[in-house]
Amino acid sequence: MTTTISHVRKCVPATMVTYGTQLATRTGDFVRQVEGMGRDVDAVADGWKGEAASAAAVRAVGEKLSGNYIDEVAGRIAQYFASFGLQLDLTKTSLLTIVDNEAAAAGMKVADNGTVTAPKYPGSPFLASIMQTKLDNQATAFQTRIQALLKAFAEDEDKAAGSINKGVEGLQTLAKTPGAPMPQLPPLEPLHSTDGRYEIGPPHAPNLPHDDTFLYNTKEGGFDDWLNKQKWQAKLAAGEAFTGLDDATSLYRHYWDNDGKPMKFDYDEAYNEDPSIKQAVDYEIGRSAAAADQFVRAGNKNFQMNGKPIGVGSDPNAPYPKTENWQKAVGGYQQYSHSNVRVEGNRVIMDVTVEAQDYYNFDKGKSDIGTGASDAENGRFAEIGWAKPFESHGSLTRTVSWEVGHPPSSATVDSGSDPERNPGREDRSDNRYSGDGKRLPDNDRDTGRARPK
Repeated sequence: MTTTISHVRKCVPATMVTYGTQLATRTGDFVRQVEGMGRDVDAVADGWKGEAASAAAVRAVGEKLSGNYIDEVAGRIAQYFASFGLQLDLTKTSLLTIVDNEAAAAGMKVADNGTVTAPKYPGSPFLASIMQTKLDNQATAFQTRIQALLKAFAEDEDKAAGSINKGVEGLQTLAKTPGAPMPQLPPLEPLHSTDGRYEIGPPHAPNLPHDDTFLYNTKEGGFDDWLNKQKWQAKLAAGEAFTGLDDATSLYRHYWDNDGKPMKFDYDEAYNEDPSIKQAVDYEIGRSAAAADQFVRAGNKNFQMNGKPIGVGSDPNAPYPKTENWQKAVGGYQQYSHSNVRVEGNRVIMDVTVEAQDYYNFDKGKSDIGTGASDAENGRFAEIGWAKPFESHGSLTRTVSWEVGHPPSSATVDSGSDPERNPGREDRSDNRYSGDGKRLPDNDRDTGRARPK
């Protein structure tokens, strides 16, 4: 059955949270009673001997084991009620905010199934046609958001029902067979944003697998390879001395270090220098703020939050780097974030760290955007064991704040969150390509190395 707006209105997820809390309390009382019963049996068994004592001990262990498993299962059911209740309440709030506030203020008519119809624009046919198209597009955008939330609400309702039913089945099994093993129950899911991209929890790095199309040290080198190495080493030296490819040459030189050790690049510098990277970071911060605001309105006041990775270069909101330096340094890469969020009065304050993760290697069938050189030339050096791919990463942290309910348009980057100044490291001494005029470069002291003199 399709979930409707009226169905969502009737649901009271907060009741699930309250019931879960009460159930957890009662479960604790029950277990204390079972443990007391076990102690009583132990005391009596101390005065028995032989088979009677053994039988009493077995029963006592069985009762304790059953009580402990019942505690765990009942406790998990309580957690299902509480966590799914919070999730459904968050989705309900987000949905009704669009339906009752945003769409209504725009004059849109919202059907119970989430279909949105724009009002008819009056006036001359020519002007009305133009304005009607804009209104219809706005209605489509509202409809997409509303129906996505209806779908999310229905899915979470199904998950809640399935998890609770599994828990109840587990209790029934333990009631029939006190010594039965712990039932297999669905895992608890962390509270997540309505778009599914962010969840409450401590920071953790996602598993981002990579592959090598030029397998390291699998082939023999020859004289032609030696000549090609001299050519590319000369290009590297020229790049370090005469071009603005400071970050690209730093990572390329590490490729020739041939040790495969991870390397950090300066993501603050990339943000300042490359407009596409800036767009990708700003997009991540904006989405993070929107998700954090949802969690705050769901009642969370002080929490940590994680974001799922997106592919910079493959996501339309995070285009491929535009500058040659950063095309060569990182190209397409994975970006994600983690945040610490707190509420002070009516203001949300978020310390968000945006992480970039890449694997520096060369791929078969690809070529350099700036020069057209085939990746196969440099990939060959890995195959014969002269250069080695490596993981690279960078991060930047910003403090963002806004009034509850108004992200991210009213969000502002707080003073004091600018990167530390680091003159004389990677950027050119004449400040060319530094990305921000005549001031000193924004270099991370832990990245790269001083340029050859």
